Amino acid sequence: MGFHLSKLLKKLLNQNKKGNTLSETLIALVIVGVVFTISMGTIVADYNKNQTVVRLKKMYSVFEQALERATVDNGLVNSWDFPDGLSERGSYYFFEHYLKPYLILSRDCKNSTDGSCAYTFKELDATEKSLNSTWARFFLNDGTFVALQTNSSDTYKVVYFYIDTNGKKRLNVVARDIFLFEYWVQNDVHPDYVGKLLPFGHEYSRLEVISASNPNNCNNTKNGNYCASLIMLDNWQIIRG
Repeated sequence: MGFHLSKLLKKLLNQNKKGNTLSETLIALVIVGVVFTISMGTIVADYNKNQTVVRLKKMYSVFEQALERATVDNGLVNSWDFPDGLSERGSYYFFEHYLKPYLILSRDCKNSTDGSCAYTFKELDATEKSLNSTWARFFLNDGTFVALQTNSSDTYKVVYFYIDTNGKKRLNVVARDIFLFEYWVQNDVHPDYVGKLLPFGHEYSRLEVISASNPNNCNNTKNGNYCASLIMLDNWQIIRG
């Protein structure tokens, strides 16, 4: 892009030598400037998207490896001591026993919602959201912020993970730097999900994930919780549409 702009600028200057007025040259330079600004905006946006995907892919690998190590030390996931229902104790118990030993943290917030451990963000449709104390939360040594919540019934046991790839630095928007995953300890309907870290919405097709039919869809009118699934469906890329 820079090569084409420099050629255009050189051409305009040469034309000025051939008799173009100063005002005509200035107008042309303004046009070049506008094109350059738009082009740089696109380049920056693409770079930011690529960096987001790189960080997300890294975190996915970190948590996959941590959970795999947990199974080596604690046995198959269906034998784990899994807390019942939604609770502060349950979420933190899972984190402390099955994840914390395999991660490098800069801060363990437990279930605190105060001070730097408080966490508010926006969903993709700009709805404000905050995490209550049923979410255990912590910071990794690279600044990544993670919150997890356990949930269960007689037929399933699942852990949800919100992963903010750049911590509390900027944005804090679902599908921009925050992504939702799930880890199944029990699933009587889909036993093939058990023991796998999966993007939320993984069971749907790409068309279903981007439609406006579900409140979790990766669509600007929805909350964006399925966007990690879309990125993985698109072979770890952020693609419009």
